Amino acid sequence: MLREDEQDHDFPSKFNLDVEEASATRTLTRRELARAVATACAAIPQNRAGVLVHEVLSEISAALVAGENVTLCNFGKFVLVEKKERKGRNPRTGDLAIVAPRRVASFRASRHMKAAIASNVGRRSD
Repeated sequence: MLREDEQDHDFPSKFNLDVEEASATRTLTRRELARAVATACAAIPQNRAGVLVHEVLSEISAALVAGENVTLCNFGKFVLVEKKERKGRNPRTGDLAIVAPRRVASFRASRHMKAAIASNVGRRSD
């Protein structure tokens, strides 16, 4: 955990991912996250950074499975949403079908993340 004076509240740019590299692949992978962590924290080798990324994602997953919401300050929230039973249609046959009630995970970006995304409007992402 970072001390108060070490905390960086500008999370979206903390790891300074190469925008050109990320836009060329169009999907950020675990490997790229591990590489960014290893680059940002020189004392952490890339294989250890991969383990750290895996552990963070495992903790988020475990919390969601346990019915907890996950909040990452200045990034966003992973929230569980209860969906009610509803009528739907089979897109292939057009037959009426009942969609069972279910719980789904949803991500809600923080205002900081929304602002960072909005500031990139008009830039190509492919």
